[in-house]
Amino acid sequence: MLTMIRDKNRFTFPITPAEIQITSSNEIDSFVVITGEEKTSKRLTSKLKRVSFSVIFPRTWEELWETGKETVAYQSPEQAWKLMEEWKLKPVVINFESLFSQTMWFESFEATYKDGQANLHITFNFIEFNPVKIVSYSNTKQLLKPGVIITKSSKSRPNTTGKTDSKNKTKKSDKQKKAEAKTAADNKKGNFDYLVQKERILDKNSSVK
Repeated sequence: MLTMIRDKNRFTFPITPAEIQITSSNEIDSFVVITGEEKTSKRLTSKLKRVSFSVIFPRTWEELWETGKETVAYQSPEQAWKLMEEWKLKPVVINFESLFSQTMWFESFEATYKDGQANLHITFNFIEFNPVKIVSYSNTKQLLKPGVIITKSSKSRPNTTGKTDSKNKTKKSDKQKKAEAKTAADNKKGNFDYLVQKERILDKNSSVK
């Protein structure tokens, strides 16, 4: 018996397919060397398993195959088609007795009414269910946090606009002090030397004559 299971629901096909095709293959890289000989690489990729079969949902049904374990009993071709439409959105388990059991996705299915008795023939194609593993990290917040530039703080500089350097100011004051001292010395009042001044006056008068 061929059954389909989704969650806790179980459905048995009313008529077992005459043929069930199971495809399992690898993807192998090949290349041609300079001599023209074809070679294969050592690496290969296993492709997902695929299952295909055709079943008949008959208009007239006699309970021949149901075992009592079914949670969904077959009633009509239209009821079975509606059930397939509902189940295609989630993975299902395709079970063929002890020969084959695999969790799979609906890849496609196509229905045709035949035999002039309104029997529904459906061709199913399934692909192996192999979801991507999502790796989570404990430092998610750190990964999502935008980059931060850390700079070393430095002492603030005072505004020195319009100010003179203290060294230059010290040098300038020394010059001023010397000049002021010289001026003070020249202008300083002291004892008047009469003889010296007389001699200077006489020298000037004689030179004029």
